[in-house]
Amino acid sequence: ALRVLDENSERRRIGLISQSEADQAQPLLSPLYYIERALSPFADLLQPSSAELTEALPELLEQTPAVIVMADVGTLPASPRQALIDWVNAGGTLVRFAGPRLAAAENDEDLLPVRLRLGERSLGGALSWTEPQPVAEFPPNGRFSDLAPPRDVTVNRQVLAEPSPDIVERSWANLADGTPLVTTERRGKGRIVLVHTTANTNWTSLP
Repeated sequence: ALRVLDENSERRRIGLISQSEADQAQPLLSPLYYIERALSPFADLLQPSSAELTEALPELLEQTPAVIVMADVGTLPASPRQALIDWVNAGGTLVRFAGPRLAAAENDEDLLPVRLRLGERSLGGALSWTEPQPVAEFPPNGRFSDLAPPRDVTVNRQVLAEPSPDIVERSWANLADGTPLVTTERRGKGRIVLVHTTANTNWTSLP
């Protein structure tokens, strides 16, 4: 018998990177804890041997992953930054999660799908709301359009996107107040996706 399989049958390689050191005593606080458990049944996960970005990013890129997930990574050094930009333009998918480091970093328009306001928005902060925000209905043009938003998820903090004429087209998910929760943009043959909150439970119950 002959069975013909397309590339969707392949087990993808996904690179994971974070600037936070793993805390063995409190693994639930690790930015990669929930990501690893969500992806491990479906993909081969690649993690660098060093936490230094100048070493970690080249090590991941040498293994030709289909996707790289960065959890709260701030400013990238020049050399690995350009290599990452080239990888995305050649067809890679970069998924970024926010956090204190990203909120404090300068805007990197080559590695973010939208321009961000400096700092983050939080309960009781200068840019604040009075109650944690739930997830709104998913936009019809996004990858989540056929899913029902999780009603028990709330967000306490986020990084805010600067308003732009095409922010609606770039948004795959929003909060109930209309601010983007997941934004995306095509870059060359690849794509950049930003989740505007953390990959762990520091800012949201989403994980």
